[in-house]
Amino acid sequence: MQIVNDCLIFNLNEDLDDDNVRQIQKEIIEKVKGASTKGVIIDVSAVRVINVFTFSILRDTARMIYMLGAKVVFVGFKAGVASALVDLDIEFGDILTSVTMEDGFELLQSNVNISNE
Repeated sequence: MQIVNDCLIFNLNEDLDDDNVRQIQKEIIEKVKGASTKGVIIDVSAVRVINVFTFSILRDTARMIYMLGAKVVFVGFKAGVASALVDLDIEFGDILTSVTMEDGFELLQSNVNISNE
């Protein structure tokens, strides 16, 4: 976890599974509560497989972050992961996504007052 341009950035690793996704959720929420940030980027570019349960926890994490007053952008979904989630008819709701980290920062800047320093 790191802070860049007033945004918290969480890099998820490829070993994301049902067992550790809840621990990751807890860590993210605790960090967001302790920081005065308006933007969070969750980088999923290293993740090769996301099942329905794992994605639902990530989606719920985004909702919790919204409730704490910050916006969330998921960055780096691989084409295969995105295709599989759509094929599984997963509801994305109002989740913001971008392909690159730069696009993620721009998306947050357009949705909240994030500095670009």
